[in-house]
Amino acid sequence: EKGVTGRRLFYMLSRKLPFYEIENGIYEIDEFDCVSVFVIVGEKRALVVDTGTGIGDLKWIIEQKITDKPYDVVLTHNHGDHTGGAGFFDEMWIHAADMDWIGATAPSVEFRKDYARTIKRRENKNYDYDVETDIRPWEKTPKLKRMTDGQVFDLGGRRVTAYHCPGHTAGEMVFIDDLTKTLLLGDACNCNLLLGRGFGSDPRDEIRTAKAALERLIGMKMKGEYEHFYNAHHDFRGFGQTLYPEALEDATKCFASILDGNAKFVEVPDRLFLDNPSRVVAEYGKVQISYMDGRIDEV
Repeated sequence: EKGVTGRRLFYMLSRKLPFYEIENGIYEIDEFDCVSVFVIVGEKRALVVDTGTGIGDLKWIIEQKITDKPYDVVLTHNHGDHTGGAGFFDEMWIHAADMDWIGATAPSVEFRKDYARTIKRRENKNYDYDVETDIRPWEKTPKLKRMTDGQVFDLGGRRVTAYHCPGHTAGEMVFIDDLTKTLLLGDACNCNLLLGRGFGSDPRDEIRTAKAALERLIGMKMKGEYEHFYNAHHDFRGFGQTLYPEALEDATKCFASILDGNAKFVEVPDRLFLDNPSRVVAEYGKVQISYMDGRIDEV
């Protein structure tokens, strides 16, 4: 478009970010298959869950297309595909154990570009954005606020409670909306569960910790605190669709099988690397679990 400024083109790109109201007042924004950002809108305030890789202007689509209410931003964890768009915002909440990503360790522009290229290759799609021009340096560094287990965000007419769920990272958080009985899992559980390191005394201790965290969530479902859940990547569930109902149980049973010594281990291609190297996963039902660093079958 003749005479359109770079900033205006940035806004035009943002209009192409698809979003869908998945539950009453809960919106899933699809960041070109990289990650999902969720927005929960109450009567007085809203809550934004994660900031994506940072393709286009996430803040614009939240404020111009979804809600005009004031809002807080929370992060499920500190990985670059969830924190890459953080530079659009003044402040955000994150668990203390995942606060070590800001400043020099914040996701670089090159990391964000490489991740977007990886997803484009994996999905074999042509997306309507330019990696080189639509993934930009942060305009500012956000202030981090410490989020705690059980913290409640009162949005007016609905309350969203944050729960600590270590496993994918030490500070992974999940969120339950009391109005729609919806659990937002982040990366705490999905069909391709990557287990982090460094939050236990040894690998088996970390597996026990991750298993206990998911068992806690299962207990909350049995108490009626939520009825369905969404994870932060829809490659295993479809945009706007819930994760399959047995995912939490399958993941905990997979963890148990590793600890009991009877896990089913298989080699699968790792599609987050250009040459698709093989990696070993433990498999139970539809869930596969692997370590981000190291082999899960050597625990």
